[in-house]
Amino acid sequence: MEIVHATLTAVGVTAVSLTPLAGDASQRRFFRAVLADGTTLVAALYPAGHEGQAERDHAVQAWGWERGLPIPRPVGREGLVVVSEDVGDLDLERAMATTGENALVLALEALAGFQACEWRSLVTPPFDAAFFRRELAVFERYALAPEAARRPDAAAFLDDLAARLASHPYRLTHRDFHCNNLFLHEGRVRAVDYQDMRGGPDTYDLASLLGERGGARLAADEAGWVARAAGRLEWEPGWPQRYLECAAQRRLKVIGTFLRLGAAGRPAYLAWLPAVRERAAGALAALGTAPDLVRALVSAPHGGL
Repeated sequence: MEIVHATLTAVGVTAVSLTPLAGDASQRRFFRAVLADGTTLVAALYPAGHEGQAERDHAVQAWGWERGLPIPRPVGREGLVVVSEDVGDLDLERAMATTGENALVLALEALAGFQACEWRSLVTPPFDAAFFRRELAVFERYALAPEAARRPDAAAFLDDLAARLASHPYRLTHRDFHCNNLFLHEGRVRAVDYQDMRGGPDTYDLASLLGERGGARLAADEAGWVARAAGRLEWEPGWPQRYLECAAQRRLKVIGTFLRLGAAGRPAYLAWLPAVRERAAGALAALGTAPDLVRALVSAPHGGL
């Protein structure tokens, strides 16, 4: 923790205590710093040798904050440590337990902030078909049973799905806009884990919110919330098809990611697999995918489940 204390001093604050916080899917470690006046900050400590990543992520945060995005205020960076405003512990999943669907309404307002922001000056490159296909390659490696992986129609379907997403109208996407990255703070939703935001399909973040982790349980009326979002965010015509395509790609990608993390000794992610598989199957079926291909993609036992 000495490096965190040193960074806090370098950016002009002194912590009286540091408390480890739960991490995310990355290798970063997080700490809550309590200052002498009782206020708090959050410090992210990057792995050794990742100074360049810390610098880039801090630049993305500063870019977003300057444009009024609903993310934590950047405080400073030194070497491997990035210091930010603390937005608390009340994520959207917990908030829904007390505020009900009003929390989802606030999440839509946060999403509107991202979608209204011009993305082309951002240092992170926009999504393209090759990027989407690489994500699906992780799904193929970790999630497909051997007989499914040998099916030429499975690979062709994934190729086509990646190409279709790259043809969608683009907005600024958070890229991981699920309910455990969204925090209710001072009456509005703020998003963390924002460092990979980039230009991407207009429906992409909503597909993440409504289909992953706690969101798959909390948003029972997925179609109703998609229609509500389409009006609020002023999506171009054709959004129902685009949403299904994004939902299918994103959820298959997430299945592969969860299984990869489980194989790497992080089994907590496997608890979310049943719900995201169910939502993935629903999106695939709604796209008119052949039932036997849907079963091959998401219904065969893999990952030991």
